[in-house]
Amino acid sequence: MPIFDKPIAVKKLMEFRKYVLKNNGHIGTKQRGIDINLNNACNLKCKHCFTNSPLDDHIEERLSNDVLARVSDEADELGIFEYDLQGGELTSRPRLLYEALEAIRPERFYFYLTTNGHRLDKDMAKKLAKAGVSRVSVSIDSMDAEVHDEFRGKVGSWQKAIDALEHVALAGMAPYLNITVGHYNAFSEDVKKMLKYSKDKGYTTLINVATPGGMWKSMTEIMVDEKDTSHLIDLRQEYGNVLRNLWNPFDRNNKEVLGCNTVNRLYITPIGDVLPCPYVHIKLGNIFENSLKEISEKGFKYKPFHDHSDLCLAGEDKEFVQKYLTNDEMGIFNPIPVENIFSNKDMVNSIPTDTALF
Repeated sequence: MPIFDKPIAVKKLMEFRKYVLKNNGHIGTKQRGIDINLNNACNLKCKHCFTNSPLDDHIEERLSNDVLARVSDEADELGIFEYDLQGGELTSRPRLLYEALEAIRPERFYFYLTTNGHRLDKDMAKKLAKAGVSRVSVSIDSMDAEVHDEFRGKVGSWQKAIDALEHVALAGMAPYLNITVGHYNAFSEDVKKMLKYSKDKGYTTLINVATPGGMWKSMTEIMVDEKDTSHLIDLRQEYGNVLRNLWNPFDRNNKEVLGCNTVNRLYITPIGDVLPCPYVHIKLGNIFENSLKEISEKGFKYKPFHDHSDLCLAGEDKEFVQKYLTNDEMGIFNPIPVENIFSNKDMVNSIPTDTALF
């Protein structure tokens, strides 16, 4: 279901746009989205998985439908208009997925599913569209099938992903081709081939920059540098259908940076922990103990999340990564409490710790 057929979602989107325009094109402390890892089980073994799903990490846990309904209501009340349901790989458990959608009530959000596409056939695409899904993001690692399949750990996964995008488009949802770009491939011809394919098919390309977490823990050499980032802006202008979450989606000139979305897009794990984003493994709270509003307010009390940054903290800001994200024990299922990461001097207006936290 397209977002413009969702009046509640459109209203929240327009409020977000109005805030951004008044805030010099920056995201500031306005809530934008929510990413929920419903269940971490997956049918592939991707080399760059940030959730450690290939290691069978916490694959049994899942958020109940009652919890999903409550959290979704809280997200709606906060003005959140983007909602990304992910895993793991949710299409491997269709009944779990459809029940979750019913609990969430996607008609209130620009709602999308992130998937590897391996199990997404025509029938499933039609059911997702009927359930109110606006977009499906399918991850592609290369236009070379062998490279993609080797990266994903399963022969035939590239063709399944390509077919899934076709099914999404035919069902009337927005097909997004998700790619990961790091220092290792930013200037590669393969990235250009993926961008061209996406544009020729009428898809949208979403770029996620490589981050040193999960299966790529401590691999800071994969992070894009200033030259790589500048090149991505050039590609953005050349192809026109290329997005990053930190770019300003309302800028028709394809130049402006919205800012890092930490806390603006909260990430929730299957055990309820809430992180500033999927790639910053710092715990702000837990949905079984705190409301989303409390967690959001807490997160924005820390300068690194409150203040504007043109860089993705986890994928571009090497100083932030070296200072705060180098704990070898860190992960989405072992996030370090924010109080143990930052000190009082890192808080907005130097609010004392005992009064800053809920």
